[in-house]
Amino acid sequence: MTDHVATLRRVIESWHRADIDGVLACLHPDVVWNNSGGIRAPLKGRDAMRKALEAMKGRITNNRWRLFDVAQVGDTVWMEGVDEFDTTDGIRVAIPYCGILNYEDGLIRHWREYFDGRLQENQLAGQGVSEHVEAMLTRPAV
Repeated sequence: MTDHVATLRRVIESWHRADIDGVLACLHPDVVWNNSGGIRAPLKGRDAMRKALEAMKGRITNNRWRLFDVAQVGDTVWMEGVDEFDTTDGIRVAIPYCGILNYEDGLIRHWREYFDGRLQENQLAGQGVSEHVEAMLTRPAV
């Protein structure tokens, strides 16, 4: 069986380096990314992913994306983690999330993330990371 978790780890390592090509190399050409927990329409295809990642890269620093739990069954990976970073304005954002990845030909074909978009909105508005979210982030990364 293909180790799809290793592919996910390559995505995370590439994103920590702001290496967009490294991220895209792990994605199926026809990837579908529901990255907003359903708030916005999904991104479709590597070109849309590149555009979104370039925009994100220009707005964030100190990327600390990490996983707390991850499991693979067949061509599906489930993950729980935190997308944590600082904005170029110096605002800390920490969003706990869960995600499901479906793989095709060893590449991520469908990527769905579930999180509360209000947390991000509140944090970007300067309300900071709440104590109860901070408590969620103290778990060791895997």
